[in-house]
Parts: sequence; structure tokens; C-alpha cells
Amino acid sequence: KLHLEAPKEELPQWHQDLLRDGSCVFKGALSPNRAGEIANDMYTWLEGFNLGYNRHDPSTVHKDKLPVINEKGMCMSYAVAHEGFVWRVRTEPKLIEAFASVYKDSDLIVSFDAVNFGFPNRTDLPPNKPWPHQDQDPTKPGFRCLQG
Repeated sequence: KLHLEAPKEELPQWHQDLLRDGSCVFKGALSPNRAGEIANDMYTWLEGFNLGYNRHDPSTVHKDKLPVINEKGMCMSYAVAHEGFVWRVRTEPKLIEAFASVYKDSDLIVSFDAVNFGFPNRTDLPPNKPWPHQDQDPTKPGFRCLQG
């Protein structure tokens, strides 16, 4: 008995990388202009606390001049996950398309518990040490909790 399999669909490179490495870079997810708009809104949000942070003055990247952001760059307070700039990322068509492709389903549920503000070379916080953890149950195949 001859068994033939239909050729598998060629996955985009980012999807192949995700399956092989558990992470990927999804190039072109946002246009440079769109990414710049969102970054601008993030800086405006930080400045809106009126604690002294100024995006144009690197000396103001200090815990006394910013809302609470941990050494890993994560801000998990102030309902930041529901700010407009976060929702704009959540609703980007190319990102939705990518997640729908991974799950083979367009009926998606998304959550954000933090936003990362990655300021390099901070000396006002403890060093960012490795944080080994897993977001998936290794005994279950596939992606159940795919982070974006």
C-alpha cells in the first residue's frame, strides 16, 4: 500500500523560527512610522506622571523620576496594560494575522499583564539578572501561552 502525504505548507521564516527556537522576530509587524507613534505615546505616558522624566534627557531615567518599573523593565501597575498605545499594538492587523496563523484560528483572546520600558545601562536599580522561567507546560505540545 502506497501512502502519500500532501506537501506541507511552507511556513514563513518567523513561524519556522518560532517552532524551532521558541521565539522569533516578526519583521515588518509594524511600519517604522507606526512603531514611532507608539513609542512616542509611551514616552508621553511616562512624562505624564510629572515626576521629572524627560525623554530628551537621559539623566532623568531614574526610579525617582519614573513610575515603578522593575529592573527587568516591566511596568505592571497603573492599568498600563489598558493604555491606548497597548491596545494599538494588540489590534495591529499583521500581529493578529501572525497569531491567527500560529493557532490556525482567528478567534483570539489576548491579555497583557505588563509593558516593558527597556532603558539601557540603568544604574539606579539592581542589575537585571537572568530569570529562568517557562510560560508553557513542557508536557503539552503546541503553544498555549504565546507571548508577543
